Amino acid sequence: MDITKPNIYDPVDHPDEWTPEVYDALERARDIIEEWWLPNRRALDRLGGVLAMTEMAEEFYGLYMAIIDGGFFGRDIPREYGGPGWTLLQCSLLSAEIVKMSFSPALDNLFGYGEPAAQVLLGHTSDEDVKKEYLKRTLDGGHCTIFAMDPESGVDMGAMRGTAELRGDYYYLNGPKWWMSSSSPGPVGLNWHLALMKTDTTKRTSGLSLFILNDDAPGIIRGREGDIMGQRWACARFEVLLRDVKVHKKHLAAPEGKGLYAIVDAMNKHMGNQALQAVGVNEAAIQQALEYTTTNIRWDHPLIEYQGVHFPIADMWVDAEAGRALATKACKLWDEGDEEAKHGKWSALAFRLASQGAVDACRKTIELMGARAIEREEGWPMELMYREAMIFQLYRTPNVDRKFLASYLVRRRL
Repeated sequence: MDITKPNIYDPVDHPDEWTPEVYDALERARDIIEEWWLPNRRALDRLGGVLAMTEMAEEFYGLYMAIIDGGFFGRDIPREYGGPGWTLLQCSLLSAEIVKMSFSPALDNLFGYGEPAAQVLLGHTSDEDVKKEYLKRTLDGGHCTIFAMDPESGVDMGAMRGTAELRGDYYYLNGPKWWMSSSSPGPVGLNWHLALMKTDTTKRTSGLSLFILNDDAPGIIRGREGDIMGQRWACARFEVLLRDVKVHKKHLAAPEGKGLYAIVDAMNKHMGNQALQAVGVNEAAIQQALEYTTTNIRWDHPLIEYQGVHFPIADMWVDAEAGRALATKACKLWDEGDEEAKHGKWSALAFRLASQGAVDACRKTIELMGARAIEREEGWPMELMYREAMIFQLYRTPNVDRKFLASYLVRRRL
């Protein structure tokens, strides 16, 4: 791919990425967004979580099924496992376009690329039958969430309290999970989870193992529903207690003690996609800023003519172009098998730049639009998009990435 070509979203300039298959998917995504999302987004967001899924069941599950039937789930799964085998760059370019059309990074997550789980299965799961079973679940519309953090451990993964004890051929999982415990009932009944638990309590992160759980496994107890800022409509999040959840040893998603390593490996890939998703947020914010400032007249001139208005918009464009170039490089190097890309160097660099640019672009556009930006009737896309974009500050936590990148520079763990 020649990233010096003027528009990486242009099929004419980049036919290797925008193949007829990928371009057709873009048109299908546009139809789904216009039919199911845009007319219902405000109401879905107002209700959020379980209420959105029950009081607007026809719209919520209609959207969900349209995405599944459109073939969007598992699009990075290789052809030998029944998937379309898209590259990371192809997936990510489509993600950016979905965000720009919908003004919602959460909707792109529902479109199903955000599958670090597929990378875990492909790169770390040793049992071939288990791997095939859960990759097929994903292709058929099964949603996977990661039960990663304990309520009290936060990003200190080594302090997790949840345990997995091996008795014969089965592990018994016990402990609480929170925050990433998304557990929306999918319309096809194939949901599953990856649970990170301690198999060796004498160790910290090297004692963590990753297990595959079916959503209906006995012993998964859901508590109160969380009400988070942004992305609240897309799934319900519950406190989860695992109480003697029985898991056969063949359902280890990665070798014992390598659970956190498998998740980090998957996130190293996923952050390349999320970087271009963040670029989509930035470009959508620019689109809103331009539309508002070129059509609104103040003191006999369009707002865009004033320096205090067009300077910040120019800065937003700089961030968008820089983020797009670095994110494209990260995805391309991953697809080519570059070792530094596999270890997360380029995806972390791209995501740190693009994610901050996305949040800044939303904030600046809201400042330019004033009260109109926070009215849900007229300025609603910016109000929603800003809340949803804040998730970029939590996917891997900025300071964790900074520590990783600084360690990379000095070639030792800091």
